Amino acid sequence: MKILPKYFIILFILIINTVNSQVWKNPNESIEKRVNDLISRLTLEEKISYCGSKIPGIERLGIPEYEWYGEALHGIIAWNCTQFPQNIAMGSTWNPDLMYEVATAISNEARALKNMGQKEVMMFSPTVNMARDPRWGRNEECYSEDPFLMSEMARMYVRGMQGNDPNYLKTVTTVKHYVANNVDYKREQIYSYINKKDLYEYYFPAYKACIVDEEAAGIMTALNGLNGIPCSSHDWLVNGVLRKEWGFKGYVIADWAAVQGIETNMNYAKSQPEAAAMAIKAGVDQECFRSVKRNAPMVDALKPAIEQGLITEEELDVAVKRLLRLRFKTGDFDDTNLNPYSKIPKSVLECAPHKELALKAAEQSIVLLKNNNVLPLNQDLENLAIIGPFANRCWMGIYSGIPKSKISPLDGIKKYLNTEVKFAEGCTVTGSADDEIKILEAVALAKKSKQVILVVGNDESTATENLDRTSLKLPGNQHKLIKAVQEVNPNIILVLVPSGPTAITWEEENIPGIICAWPNGQEQGTALVNVLFGKVNPGGKLSSTWFKSDKDLPDFYDYNIQTGRTYMYYQGETLYPFGYGLNYTSFNIENLNLNKKKLAQNDQVLVSATISNTGKMDGDEIVQVYIRDLKSTQKKPIKALKGFKRISVPVGKAKKVEITIPYEAFSHFDTAKNKFIVEEGTFEIMIGNSSENISEVTKIQVESGEIASRKVGQKSGYFNAKNPNRQGKWDDIYNDKSFLTGTTIHSEKEKSGIIFKTTFNDPGFYVNTWDAEIHFELKSKEAQFSIMMLSNEINTYHIHESNNQLGSVSIKIPIPPEYGKNVVLKAIINKGDIKINSIKIIPPANIKPYYIYPEKNN
Repeated sequence: MKILPKYFIILFILIINTVNSQVWKNPNESIEKRVNDLISRLTLEEKISYCGSKIPGIERLGIPEYEWYGEALHGIIAWNCTQFPQNIAMGSTWNPDLMYEVATAISNEARALKNMGQKEVMMFSPTVNMARDPRWGRNEECYSEDPFLMSEMARMYVRGMQGNDPNYLKTVTTVKHYVANNVDYKREQIYSYINKKDLYEYYFPAYKACIVDEEAAGIMTALNGLNGIPCSSHDWLVNGVLRKEWGFKGYVIADWAAVQGIETNMNYAKSQPEAAAMAIKAGVDQECFRSVKRNAPMVDALKPAIEQGLITEEELDVAVKRLLRLRFKTGDFDDTNLNPYSKIPKSVLECAPHKELALKAAEQSIVLLKNNNVLPLNQDLENLAIIGPFANRCWMGIYSGIPKSKISPLDGIKKYLNTEVKFAEGCTVTGSADDEIKILEAVALAKKSKQVILVVGNDESTATENLDRTSLKLPGNQHKLIKAVQEVNPNIILVLVPSGPTAITWEEENIPGIICAWPNGQEQGTALVNVLFGKVNPGGKLSSTWFKSDKDLPDFYDYNIQTGRTYMYYQGETLYPFGYGLNYTSFNIENLNLNKKKLAQNDQVLVSATISNTGKMDGDEIVQVYIRDLKSTQKKPIKALKGFKRISVPVGKAKKVEITIPYEAFSHFDTAKNKFIVEEGTFEIMIGNSSENISEVTKIQVESGEIASRKVGQKSGYFNAKNPNRQGKWDDIYNDKSFLTGTTIHSEKEKSGIIFKTTFNDPGFYVNTWDAEIHFELKSKEAQFSIMMLSNEINTYHIHESNNQLGSVSIKIPIPPEYGKNVVLKAIINKGDIKINSIKIIPPANIKPYYIYPEKNN
């Protein structure tokens, strides 16, 4: 009887010692100790497996498999997640605090999905490649052509996504694409050639703001090369600038198969093991690549690289430790009760507060380009025609998820007005054989209508990843459509849904009202209606210069900013200048004042002015502060944005606006000294509501000096520690938090239908949709059926009797629902007698099509 207690004591001691010996499981230990303990338990193969996107589980340690891959550009790429305005639209709000709220909502949904066991929180965003040329296919993914505006928007995205908890990251942001990926055609094979001054003054600042000030956890190297060296093996770029100069301790991932491309695309390495070794030695930790059939090329190449003596296991350990550290920072190995983000419920997914926030962001992003007293429209308007290929679709931009609710311009207008609204497509986006007929139909409708709203633009068919724009003009026959309609009805409001600056010179001269509405998220239709009919006073401003013609742009491959790029160096006449945007009211900006006449080294100057609303409607104005060096030893910008503030002013009221400009705003990069310096002299400080509409100008004397280098933990003069968003909790964006206690999402009962199953595999680059064909046998005069995927309707199709009862209809499948996982599609017969025989799946990138067949009736 006495032996039994002694046995339990010994067993208890053994258990305690075992637990204590597993330091990596102890949340009270430092992350460094936990990382070191865990990596000491991993085999070489297990370490190497962390260097790709799909990471296998380690059963003996109780670590499940993991996918290091997520997209959250302007909403989580998933089903039933809120989709906010595209980044180019968010840049046009000029509202970093709103960007923080949007990012908080996005990351809340990301965490909810993780808590549900559906996705991880390693997010490949934000995109901070500069919009140096509007022809770039991914231009819409970034906030601005201006490095300061870009930095201010991107930094608050990072802050909202990562959260403010001292112990845990809500999500991991991966700032991309480092650096100078501004041509998408053959991006895997080309080099960007950029002088050091442009790198530091134009291409680097947004990355530095995110990394140094906001402590972003990750960065993605670009597919292209820089100055003759692939970015993913660029020692100076990653180890030199990112890790040594900026003190970055986070992880670096190469863009899709970019490590493989060091050999296969760039011909820079002689073998895959050498390419993998080059990446590791340069400071790159991982290669973006996921497939159900094969490892990331980097994963396959690392063991041979070690065996061949190209790198050591100790060098590999440095990279793997950085990756493991983030899993600890996201709380993967801790009790969920310790992590405040583990409490975020699935009720946040596409919840009412998030849709309201999406609407607010969409409203603030809309830019009024022209108004000859035709806007806002009268709510009692009758006989209205909505025309255009973007009128009846809710185009949200590339890298969008699939929400349940999407409101097109036509949907929004129909809901708002009590009268009949008629629609005509007018033409396709890129042009098709039946465009002439569609234009005639649109003209006939315009003739019979009192007012026309024309909605045009461009989408992924003309600008996306791997596809640059060939022209700034509207693609296809859209310009022809506008002219044809204008000839029969001059009462036109033109609404643009562009991926970037668009050359609409004729339209500016001939159309009385023009609105830029952007790919504006899932609430875009409601936001547009609210602006069209005056419920909301538009206050957005352009975040890039709009040119009159393609001829105004330098060579697409010329990365030199000083050759006439952006408002800072372009000296021609613009169509619409940077920072431009009209309003339904009028504002005066006056009484410009500085709190000092001379600025000492490392000091700051407070710029103040009075803004008055002298019109007939409450509204927002965006006050912009530019500076210009009147005498410099180096070529200088015509002017450069250094401060701004969006401010709401009621009718007949005036407000004082104050904007702080730090000493470093007056600096430029000295290539001889290899640092930022300020030259003593006189600078102009300009204030206005666009880069060309300057209200008042004053001067300030600035002392000479050098700008101290900054590393992570050392903040810039633009870092505002007093901003309340730096202490905000994940649920602060919700006024009513009662819905957060819910655990279920109510939905309608699904209809029965014909089940198809397939697995979509990642093609290796982003596409918005996959093509498919529905093959059917019609047994009645007409029929109607819907195609569903993961309980979401893709579309409804109407089939009419023809000579051949066997037929097919082409469809677009939103991708990705889930790559590498079994997905259910369902055909629901709504009307008539029709048999769905098969679905032909047509993958992108010339991958061989295949058929899927019905499994059973549900």
